Amino acid sequence: MPARTLSSLGAESSRKRPRQSVSFHEDDEDGDMGVDVQSAQSSLRGDTTRKRPRVSDADSVKSGRRGQRPSTPSIPSDEGSDESSSDEEEATTTQRRARNARESPDSPPKTQYELLRDSNFDHLKHEAADDQRATQRLRFGRNLMGENHVADNGIIESITCVNFMCHERLHCELGPLLNFIVGENGSGKSAILTAITLCLGGKASSTNRGGSLKSFVKEGRERAVLTVKIKNRGQDAYKHDLYGDSIIVERHFSKSGTSGFKVKSALDRTISTKKQEVEEIVEYYALQVDNPLNVLSQDNARQFLNASTKVQKYKFFIEGVQLQQLDNDYRLISESLEQMHAKVPLQEERVKVAKQNLTKARQLKETIEGNRQIRIKYRTLRNQLIWAQVVEHERELATRENAVLAARAEVEKAEADVVEKSQQLALLDDKIEQAKETLNTLREASQDLIDREKMLRDEHETAKKELTNLHQEERDAYTSFKTAKDNIADLSKSIADEEKRLEDANGEAHAAKTHELQEVKDEVKRVEAEMSSLNKDRMPTVKKQRDEEAKQALARLADEFAQKRTEVEAAAAKVREIEKSTRGLYDGYEKQLPNLLKLIAEEKGFSEKPIGPFGAHIKLTKPEWSSIIETTLGGNLSGFLVSSLAEKKLLGGLMARLDIKGCPIFIGGRRNPLDLTGKEPAEDFDTILRILKIDNVLVRDQLIMNNAIEQVVLIRDRRDAQEVIFPAGGGPGPQNVKAVLSFHDTLRGVGLRLTNRCGGDQLSTETVRAYTRPARMQSDTDSQLAFQKDVLRQLEEECRAIENEKRRAHQEFQRLDSEVSRLNREYTALESRVRKLRLHEENVQAELDQFDGADGRLQGLRKQLAEAETSKDFYGRQYGELKNLKMEKNKKAEETKAKADEAKGERAEHAARVGKAEDKLKALENTRRLVLTEVNEANSAVEICKEAVEEAVGKQTRQAEHVAECIRRASEICETRAHIPDNETYATISAQYEALEKRMEEDQKKMGMSDMQVNEYLIEATKAYEKAVLDLESIQKVNAGLRFTLSQRLEKWRKFQRYISAQSRANFLYLLSERGFRGKLLLDHERKALDLQVEPDKTEKRAAGRSTKTLSGGEKSFSSICLLLAIWEAMGSPLRCLDEFDVFMDNVNRAISTNMLITAARRSVNRQYIFITPNAIEGRNTLDKDVKIIRLTDPRQRTLVDH
Repeated sequence: MPARTLSSLGAESSRKRPRQSVSFHEDDEDGDMGVDVQSAQSSLRGDTTRKRPRVSDADSVKSGRRGQRPSTPSIPSDEGSDESSSDEEEATTTQRRARNARESPDSPPKTQYELLRDSNFDHLKHEAADDQRATQRLRFGRNLMGENHVADNGIIESITCVNFMCHERLHCELGPLLNFIVGENGSGKSAILTAITLCLGGKASSTNRGGSLKSFVKEGRERAVLTVKIKNRGQDAYKHDLYGDSIIVERHFSKSGTSGFKVKSALDRTISTKKQEVEEIVEYYALQVDNPLNVLSQDNARQFLNASTKVQKYKFFIEGVQLQQLDNDYRLISESLEQMHAKVPLQEERVKVAKQNLTKARQLKETIEGNRQIRIKYRTLRNQLIWAQVVEHERELATRENAVLAARAEVEKAEADVVEKSQQLALLDDKIEQAKETLNTLREASQDLIDREKMLRDEHETAKKELTNLHQEERDAYTSFKTAKDNIADLSKSIADEEKRLEDANGEAHAAKTHELQEVKDEVKRVEAEMSSLNKDRMPTVKKQRDEEAKQALARLADEFAQKRTEVEAAAAKVREIEKSTRGLYDGYEKQLPNLLKLIAEEKGFSEKPIGPFGAHIKLTKPEWSSIIETTLGGNLSGFLVSSLAEKKLLGGLMARLDIKGCPIFIGGRRNPLDLTGKEPAEDFDTILRILKIDNVLVRDQLIMNNAIEQVVLIRDRRDAQEVIFPAGGGPGPQNVKAVLSFHDTLRGVGLRLTNRCGGDQLSTETVRAYTRPARMQSDTDSQLAFQKDVLRQLEEECRAIENEKRRAHQEFQRLDSEVSRLNREYTALESRVRKLRLHEENVQAELDQFDGADGRLQGLRKQLAEAETSKDFYGRQYGELKNLKMEKNKKAEETKAKADEAKGERAEHAARVGKAEDKLKALENTRRLVLTEVNEANSAVEICKEAVEEAVGKQTRQAEHVAECIRRASEICETRAHIPDNETYATISAQYEALEKRMEEDQKKMGMSDMQVNEYLIEATKAYEKAVLDLESIQKVNAGLRFTLSQRLEKWRKFQRYISAQSRANFLYLLSERGFRGKLLLDHERKALDLQVEPDKTEKRAAGRSTKTLSGGEKSFSSICLLLAIWEAMGSPLRCLDEFDVFMDNVNRAISTNMLITAARRSVNRQYIFITPNAIEGRNTLDKDVKIIRLTDPRQRTLVDH
């Protein structure tokens, strides 16, 4: 059950509390001295966390004092103390020391370190002056300091215990300043302090509640967890960027003995699981959970406040203010110093022995300075022997040089053969080029002949169509002529009938004629409507289908068929070329490229030979992408790479000499390959780089920089490519993809380049044209042959499909042409029908007129007869003209047929010439292959000769290096070249040298060692002596430094002991005066005892004070509280914990002590206090905003409430 909070916190203050620091500073004007206290930590016990200086004097203190305490009311004046003199104080001190000497047992003899540390306690002989200065500083300081305020960091925000001691779950939220934890026995008050100590790395034994962690696990549970939340804000927060505003320290342990830590951030993220991190945090904020006065448990508080002896109080004091830990550290330094000092005599003995050996070596060196003439002769023979070896090696070098000259002559001969064969190959190349040009010209002419034949065939077909139309017009004219002739006969008969009719009377014939007239008119309208429909709808539609659709489709298919046949022939040629393996490495480049490569190989001006062309270093693993990649990479495949601008100019000059313009030049130095980690698309995509095998990393890097081949993805189908680069759901495409290449939907060899612009808002598609020249990149022969055969098969199928479609289109064209002719005949027939119906209409109308009594009927018939005769004459002439025109068209059709047949013969003859040109080209290519084989053999011979030259040059170089090395070594021994007589050789000189050396060895046997051994012995003895002297000086220097350091630290330790004692005494007096008490704090560092003298009766002005044994329980507890607060003032930790401080006090003393604790806490800047009491806190303290009262209930009661 969470604790209840009865008071809230006040406003936070921005002032920072000091870290743990101790400094002594003198006031220049009044001589007052000040003490700032910090926690001392050992640097000799494996601490790896952040350290701070233990003690620093005035020189190490910056201007301005950190961590000043809040001001307090001035100490009330004490008349008795004002009247006392320094003589009386010294006498009192002397009597106190004598009394302590009688009461304390005799101490064991002091060690040398303790004598050096205490220095006869001279620094403690000015107790009265020190107390006076501390009192003045206390009065002055408390007037300058403000009230306590909330610290930004280093204070505990909450404690949580799970399965700890008798508590299943105990959670306590602490206030930032004063906290009173109130509750009955067993409610978990002391468990909170125990949890703080254990969770922050304290030992289980230091809590006085258990010997090991497993004893703290709740009965019936296997595992316990403790959690402490530490505030971590402000400018000096601990790793704020990592932990945030709070640091959560969690410690878990079990009954099996396992234990571990977790350090978490404010966001509950685990940062570390190491105890070292907890120790660093505790040391950084100086929490001192193992300090017995910093966290006073029940036992420690009871012992300190009520039952402690003088020695125990003194022990609490020196451990609380860290004097004991500093003393332990300096004791270790003293022991190390003693160990180092013990090594000095041994090293001095080593120096003595080394000096004796050096004297002996110098004597031997003087002894060997004997027979100088023999030694001179010996050195002369030695020099001659050395230089004789050099002479023999120089003779061998001359032999090697001659071999190099002979090998180079062989190279020149082989290169001349290569030049001759190359010239033959170049001549054949020119002839082959001319043959290819001739063949290409013939092939181009073949297309012209085919086009001419096709044109003549079309003209013949046109003439035939015109002739067919004339036939139809001739028949129509003949029909019209016959109709006119028949009309004349009818009119003649009508005239006769009219003459007869006039004689007959009128009867029922009039009604019949009227009905007949109406039928004729209706028939005329029907026929004219049919003619209109035929002329306006059916005829234009069929003509449009024939002329615009069928004819254009036929022409288009004819062009596609011709183009496809050309592609089939080209693919078949590629298949034959691959099968014969006649393609050269540089066929896809400019003709002069091989000559350029020869010039590059012969040119000596390049520091590094240019690399290129790039395509020669590339092998394509998927030949189907050859055309698209060739076009995409463009001229870069013909490029060269040089290392400098000067070499670029040099290579450009060579290209200009050969008129090479299509090979770009790039500049790039030798460097580490480009790192493509994280810059390529996903592995399931093919890119240009991934389907290329590039044998030169510099070529790869240039293509990456210029063409981004690592980020251009290859996808066969356009729709799949579009889906990748432009996702259906919108948004950006895949990472590291700049473009996608795919095949064209219909055009073979043509590609599409898709890019996603504007971050996915715009799709751009560009056509990648087909590459028609020979490929520049290499590919595997088998896979390339299979690919080309597959391409040829597909092209043949497409060609057959186009041919079938062309045939169907031709049939459709003929059908539509026949339909047009049929519609023309139908229209002509309808016209003739209309004319007949009109004539019949006029006849019927005339008959009706006759019935009405029109006497001019006969005259009209005769007029019609005249018109019919005129029509007969017109159609007769028209028929004759059409017949003549038919004869002319027939003649023209025959002429066009003859020309078409002639063009067909010319095409066949031209095809024969093309075949002869192809045979000639094949013969030249076969001859070229033979010559090329000879050129390759000649080049191989050149390479063999060059290898022989390189081998000879290598032998010469090695011999020259050997000669140079021999000369160097000889010069090291004898700088001047020794003269070798003509009749002397290495063998003869060696024999003389060995004889003389043997004689010298016999002389040296008497000495016991050779000259070289003597020299080596002298060198070694000198080095040993110098090293021994240096080691001795080093040890002495280290000892002096350690001794000086220890002396300085002990001097500061004594100052710290002196000033912290004075400050504690002054604070104790001040705290007693808060209640009107008087007394003294008796600190005897020599006997390690601390005692109190308190006079509660302020009327006893002259009394020196009474012993605490004579005080009442409340007065004794109050005095102990004053002592504790005085020591707390000398401590630098931000945390103060006190358990059951008021157990033995009555209500009056409890109230006074509580107010005193609260007042003292408010005067301490940036401190957090935790007071534990089983008694209730009453009065206005419960209403203060800086006081938080936390009431805990018995866990059994919490369980009942929870249930």
